[in-house]
Amino acid sequence: MKHDMLEITPAPRDYISDLIILGDRSLIAVTCWDGSITIYEYAADRAVELKVRLVHQYALTSCCYVTTLLGSKLYAGSVQGEILEVDLELNRFRTVQNSIAQLGISDMCQYRSSIICGSWDGWIQAVDCDTNSVVTHTKLPEDQKVLSMDANEDKLIVAATGNTTRWFQLPLKDESGFEAESGLKYQARKIKLIPAGDGYVSSSLDGRVAVEYFDDDSRKFAFRCHRMNLVDTSFVFPVNALAFVPGETTLYTGGSDGYVSCWNLDTRKKIEQLPKFNEDSVVHLACSRQILVVATSDDSFKTNAIINDDSTPLLPSRLYILYL
Repeated sequence: MKHDMLEITPAPRDYISDLIILGDRSLIAVTCWDGSITIYEYAADRAVELKVRLVHQYALTSCCYVTTLLGSKLYAGSVQGEILEVDLELNRFRTVQNSIAQLGISDMCQYRSSIICGSWDGWIQAVDCDTNSVVTHTKLPEDQKVLSMDANEDKLIVAATGNTTRWFQLPLKDESGFEAESGLKYQARKIKLIPAGDGYVSSSLDGRVAVEYFDDDSRKFAFRCHRMNLVDTSFVFPVNALAFVPGETTLYTGGSDGYVSCWNLDTRKKIEQLPKFNEDSVVHLACSRQILVVATSDDSFKTNAIINDDSTPLLPSRLYILYL
């Protein structure tokens, strides 16, 4: 399958922490560990333009876009537990009130006209986007950290440390939720609800993706991916990124092997594997009906034996856009 592909430049150099498409405005937002959030505009004529880059004093760890009756808002989370509205008109950050997280906002997702934020200290907080304040919060049990989360009209699914998965009925209440089935042997990296809302997919450190359904265990399955099979051994790579084509069961996976694969969950078959982008890991994916955006970063620091060895600088991050 042939795709038009374009490298987006200039890309943030530091490790890319999140990537989203602001579909109604033809914009792409990218957060980075250097504290930056970069906004690009993409056009049907295959042109991509950098519109604005704002830099916060702390590393940015996540971002989310919300459409409300009063308009649209962009938010980012910081490594300090801050939830920030990104004002693209005045080019500034505005702090959301009442956040009780003290550690990084690891993930954010939209729920109706609000956002839900999860953090490394286990807090899950719902933000009223009209008042820019946290209105409800709850905490994961047993000092678990939120690693990844996703929401739809009635459910929030959370991948946490300890290889646990929890789901919450929405709107969010002060309760601990329900433990869900985890089809993974090792720690999850990413979790996404299936667009139909009847289940979820999660990816792990050991090159595996699990597909689970809320009310039908007979449909669940798992598959191996992002592996390099040699004659006498097999290299297994983390699956860092998941993205559905909106409204479909077509799933893209991105791994530390530098590849992106496309799967049909109905047939349980691989549709295609995209050519390798570069020598870095695929760390984030974002998909609309028109485009797939791929972020690659050097994540070798996660597996280096030497901590804080600054003698080997990380390779710069890169961004790509594929027109579907």
